[in-house]
Order: sequence, then structure tokens, then C-alpha cells
Amino acid sequence: MNLRIIIDHFNKIRIKNSSNTVMDGYFIRPTGTTPSVNFRPGNGELELRGNSMPDDPLSFYGHVFSHLPALDNDELKAINVNFALKNIEDSSTYLHILIKKLISLSSEKRPLNITWYYEKNRTNILEIGREISEHYSHPFKFVEVFKIKDQLRQAS
Repeated sequence: MNLRIIIDHFNKIRIKNSSNTVMDGYFIRPTGTTPSVNFRPGNGELELRGNSMPDDPLSFYGHVFSHLPALDNDELKAINVNFALKNIEDSSTYLHILIKKLISLSSEKRPLNITWYYEKNRTNILEIGREISEHYSHPFKFVEVFKIKDQLRQAS
């Protein structure tokens, strides 16, 4: 498949395939207090990676929430979400809301697959993931890694 990728000055990604079908998405670069967000709704993919300690969590996560309706697409076979968070402060409520919204967009034909990566020595991050999974009775895949950075290496 021939793809053209266009990234505008707001880091919004527009992908055009050979039939000129446009799949919007965006990438938010991480800061010391906010995770990177890589959203590719045309593929049913969302990833948050890094620290989740925003000064204004409503503003940060509100931006993510506002784009979620793009996942309400009958052509998607699944919604795949990866969380690879190092620190979570004052934003676990927003993670709950995010997951609740994602669950509402899923269906029998479009299941929600959540993978929750956590660093080997940060069991508090694992516990937050378990708590959210249990709260919504939605299974997560938990993966222990050595260190969360651009690439994940699974711990053995």
C-alpha cells in the first residue's frame, strides 16, 4: 500500500493511502510532566508513554477525550491502547475517565485491547492499572519492562 504522511505544524498527522482515503491522527511530544500521545484512529490505536503529572490534567486529557469519537468507526476490527506510564500524579481520575470512554466505544465487533506496561520496580503503576481494570471489569494485558523510554524491552 502506498502511503503519504503529512505532519502539519500542530503535529496533526494526515495519512493518505493510494485511494486518497484520509486517516487523521496526532502526536503530542512528551514533557517532563506529560506523556507522549500517539493517536492513530484510522488504525484504532492510541498510546500514552511517559510521565502523567500534568499541571492541568483536565486541559491535557480533555484534548485526548475530544478526539476519541474518531474511534467510533465500524470499519475498525479492534481498538488497541498502550499505556506505558512512569509516574502518575493527580491524573488517575482522568485515566479512569479515558478508559471508561474507550470501553463505551468498543463492541463485540470492535473489542478494546489494553496493554499496560510498567517498570519492574514501580509496582505502584501496576497497582493503578489493576485497580482500573478491576473497577471496569475489563481485562488488561500487564507487561513488566526494564525501563519505559522510546522502545520497550520486556523484563524476564
